[in-house]
Amino acid sequence: MQRRIFDRIAARRKLVCMTSINNISAVIFDMDGTLVDSEVFTAGAVEALCSGLGIDKPDIDCSTFDGVSWADIARAIIHHYPVLANYQDIPLRLHEIYHRLLRNSPPELIKMSREAVIAANSLMPTAIVSSSHRVSIEETINRMDISSYINFYAGCEDYENSKPAPDGYLKAAETLNRRARECLVFEDSITGITAARNAGMQVIAITQGSSQVNAVTALADMAIKDYSELGAEFFERVKAPS
Repeated sequence: MQRRIFDRIAARRKLVCMTSINNISAVIFDMDGTLVDSEVFTAGAVEALCSGLGIDKPDIDCSTFDGVSWADIARAIIHHYPVLANYQDIPLRLHEIYHRLLRNSPPELIKMSREAVIAANSLMPTAIVSSSHRVSIEETINRMDISSYINFYAGCEDYENSKPAPDGYLKAAETLNRRARECLVFEDSITGITAARNAGMQVIAITQGSSQVNAVTALADMAIKDYSELGAEFFERVKAPS
């Protein structure tokens, strides 16, 4: 009985959150942790880099790097291990290791992420904005077979200031010719959600791989574990009137 009561409360809360998302004319997806379950590769890249530079078993909390650019991760690593300050190519090394992992050991898709992209694109423009490089986004787009359903994508080299700055999301809105407040962003990290908020956009948190579920849930307009929880005709319900 108590479980059923909690379920009804949760369902009502979810409905309230869903009704707060409205007047959407474009959908923008983050990539890592949002379309594909690839955040673990960030930790793999950090560990491999440090090991290759003589630091075995680095004691860095890689969960804080969710949604963070390679340049910012490199700065955090150097701050933690000042002995690495003379290595100027750490961001590039991290990207290369990550991309090799992405290509050789493709991560699982977040449940129904491909279906969500296709459903959204059937009604409005869709984009990807990631802190990863364009080549990694292209790898994921090709693997998901969604190139026909993405109108624009931007990697870290396409905008000046990385998340949590709004630059990437604002660039997507401008390219799609949409008002920021009419853009719906799917994100999984505090950094990414903050970037979307700073851009003035509506946000849904994907919590499947999050290490900070409560925090991302509190920041977003709505939180779901994966896209199977959106329900049928979600994008029709939130779409701006023609």
